[in-house]
Amino acid sequence: MSSPFRWRNFVTCALALSSLVVAVSGVVLFLRPEGSLARWVGWSALGADKRQWEALHIASVSLFLAAALAHAWYNWNAIAAAVSARRPRAPRPRLRLRPEFIAALAVVGLVTAGSLADWQPLAALNALRSAIKDGRLAVSVPPPAADADRMSVRELCAKIPLDPAEAMANARARGLAIADPSKTLGEAAAELGVSPEALYQAMCRPVRP
Repeated sequence: MSSPFRWRNFVTCALALSSLVVAVSGVVLFLRPEGSLARWVGWSALGADKRQWEALHIASVSLFLAAALAHAWYNWNAIAAAVSARRPRAPRPRLRLRPEFIAALAVVGLVTAGSLADWQPLAALNALRSAIKDGRLAVSVPPPAADADRMSVRELCAKIPLDPAEAMANARARGLAIADPSKTLGEAAAELGVSPEALYQAMCRPVRP
């Protein structure tokens, strides 16, 4: 005979598993460049691109919050006991916060204040995130314009400036034949299986005789 389904156990497992997914997706998104730069270098992690990781993170955070509320409801007495301790022998029992709760509150408060005030080592962590977001650790050739991957090959050549025929010849000499210059650089790069950054580099580097 199978054991009955226990909702309390289900909520606990859902909370633990969703927190794991939130942690993994949060770390991955921490390591990704800013949105347009992520497209520029063709950024992906574990086979998923920026949009997919963001969708996963939002969904897992929503599940985590729902499971956390349900977990708090199922375990309210235990949570209240962890936060406070009553003195039953006193004529009028008073609420007394446990030292563990006060210590946890202090740590959270210090992290919050340190993040807002740029205290170390939190400031160093934020600086690392800024370096990653700005593409300094991932981009070898910066885009010539904002959202360059969404410009057509012709528009991009006019922006550089570079003759479209010459740009396509440069890319073709490196095995990247652009079929339609009216398509965006991102579309052309996707068809060739390279990043927009790689295709742009191939277009701009002249072929030596």
